Amino acid sequence: MIADQHPAAYHGAGWRPRTTSLAQEVAAGRLWARHAGDSEYARLRDVVLAPPDPALISPEDPDRVLHLRPLDFGAVHRELLDAAAGFQELGIAVHFLETGRRTRPDDGPWHNLMFVRDLFFMTPQGAIVSRMGSSVRAGEERYAARTLAELEVPVLRTIAGNGTFEGADALWIAADTLLVGTGNRTNAEGLRQVAESLTPSGVTVAGTVLPKRIQHLLGILQPVDRDLAVVRRELVGPRLRGILRDLGVSLIELDEDAEIGRAQAMNFVTIAPRTVVMAADAPETRRRLEQEGITVAGQVRIDELRKAAGGLACATGILSRDLVG
Repeated sequence: MIADQHPAAYHGAGWRPRTTSLAQEVAAGRLWARHAGDSEYARLRDVVLAPPDPALISPEDPDRVLHLRPLDFGAVHRELLDAAAGFQELGIAVHFLETGRRTRPDDGPWHNLMFVRDLFFMTPQGAIVSRMGSSVRAGEERYAARTLAELEVPVLRTIAGNGTFEGADALWIAADTLLVGTGNRTNAEGLRQVAESLTPSGVTVAGTVLPKRIQHLLGILQPVDRDLAVVRRELVGPRLRGILRDLGVSLIELDEDAEIGRAQAMNFVTIAPRTVVMAADAPETRRRLEQEGITVAGQVRIDELRKAAGGLACATGILSRDLVG
């Protein structure tokens, strides 16, 4: 016999519908960890790093793993531990990529896992997990997902189907405006999926096509405040300049010298408005930034890391910043 009064399990008396949005739940910090982001410049609170296995062997042909030269992974390991210590001294919490118990193969997804920035992208509602553009890095995404789950970060979306998307191709230009670079790493379908996930919450998602030789949008554009960004003068095209101009963003334009092109000098991490941590051996770039009112709060040696065609920003997964929107 069915009772007249349904129990809460059948949506009767005592049933409590969920009325809060995901963004509200993240902000409250009860159901989920309070990890979120809607800018590239607000106070940095948490990062994810992945010092590689020191025993990892670099192949004789660096092209096989998308590197420039063979690496000493022990040296990369030490550089990233030094970076972790530097962030912690600045009051930034450091988490490490969770890879679990695994057997290390000779090749596959291990040689580039230290480039955590590519593996996920944070929003006010949680993370978008990437889908890597190269078969060499296919499978790295699972370690981002494992880490985010361990840290109690909600996954807003995992890029799927034929979409490709890498976190370093997405930059918040304003709290309600996301810019995504498309090219060899992020394709049009990846952009569409990101936009599909964010536009219902009022975010405008704009795409810009990257120069062919550039890996990610992060490589040519670095917002350092609400109305200020650092760019590589020769690589920023008219569309991108127009987007930034329309949003009232002024530009610090750097020329293509040895520090920018080979030393990864613009591959810095913004830790607060107009405050950065950068590579240790880029004195001219540091001087130029300081002339423009940018504070260099710390420097890290990345001599070995840059042999893998990346820098400090590429190796730093941005997990949470103070929200500005």
